[in-house]
Amino acid sequence: MPNHAESGDLQRLLARCRRGDSRAWSELIERFRSLVYSIPRRMGMGEDDAGDVFQATFVALYRSLHAIEDGQALPKWVATTAARESYRVRRLSGRYVTVDDDARALDEVLQDDEERADETAIRASEADWVRQGVRGLGAQCRDLLTALYVEGLAYQEVVTALGIPIGSIGPTRARCLEKLRRTLEAEGFFVG
Repeated sequence: MPNHAESGDLQRLLARCRRGDSRAWSELIERFRSLVYSIPRRMGMGEDDAGDVFQATFVALYRSLHAIEDGQALPKWVATTAARESYRVRRLSGRYVTVDDDARALDEVLQDDEERADETAIRASEADWVRQGVRGLGAQCRDLLTALYVEGLAYQEVVTALGIPIGSIGPTRARCLEKLRRTLEAEGFFVG
């Protein structure tokens, strides 16, 4: 769910990819690398399966470049495709529940996978959006929020790691979260 400037950048990137610009294709892959890998990893898949999902997602994107008209739709398209590929790889891997073990018909299993893929794609897109918002914050906020919410450090560990006085962590965290909220709100994150 990119902002308007990012949407325009993605639109131009798509156009360059359609013209066969290999540098644009590399930029596109790099832009969505973490989003695509995050989906199968969240589903508990190993590195090899995540790599299969990554490859299948970008092959599908390459084949569909001409059909994606709006750059703003690209993040959701990529996330949804990665989620669907994740469910497909899980189903085919044999390390998970197979259709034979499931009393439901194949159509029901596939429908459930599609619905879960859509939900997974939405959550992954939102998480990617928040990660980008955090990256856009100043170093102190970025480091503090990462320490607290990504690394899960306790306040005393934050004191040691970042040198912030323990009494300042709470108020600083509140200010940083408010900055992040305003940033996300300005980009339209809460709309829809």
